[in-house]
Amino acid sequence: MDWSDFYVAQAGRAVRPTFSAAMDAWREAHGQAVGHALDLGCGDGVESRALLADGWRVVAYDTDPGVVERVTAGVPESALGRLTVRRASFEELAGEELPPADVAYAGFALPFCTGDVFERLWSGIRSSLQSGGLFAGELFGPHDDFAQWPEVNTHDRADVERLLQGLDVLLLQEDDRDGASFAGPKHWHVFHIVALAR
Repeated sequence: MDWSDFYVAQAGRAVRPTFSAAMDAWREAHGQAVGHALDLGCGDGVESRALLADGWRVVAYDTDPGVVERVTAGVPESALGRLTVRRASFEELAGEELPPADVAYAGFALPFCTGDVFERLWSGIRSSLQSGGLFAGELFGPHDDFAQWPEVNTHDRADVERLLQGLDVLLLQEDDRDGASFAGPKHWHVFHIVALAR
């Protein structure tokens, strides 16, 4: 898939519902307090810019060549000091220690690496979350059409629940349905997750 074309096609979209659910949960627990956020596979930068607008410090990661220009587009000069954009693959991030995070967001991003990379990256995300911090994002189930792609990892519900052990699960919604995608008609099998670190 050409991710640059995908991001262009997504221009003007709203923040994703899982992200909104996480921000609602954060405000319910912490009021208007803000902190440090990671946007993993930040893509077009919509959620990164929403976090910046609310006063967060954001580290945004993506492997796409145009990520810096895409994420910083339209960000006020006054907010740029709270934003770090880094072009990096999940393979690279899986071998590093991620910065401490109050929110780690990965919208439809974590499935797009091989299973061994995912396990190391997931461990790093869990380690980065501060007490009271939130993870929000999506994982793909085995019925998803993208499961046929060699670089994609999938998880059944039991495995998702294993990954979330030790977190307080605020949202775990499973979608297993036919729909549309950027690449055309598609069967989706997606777990939408919001979980709280203790």
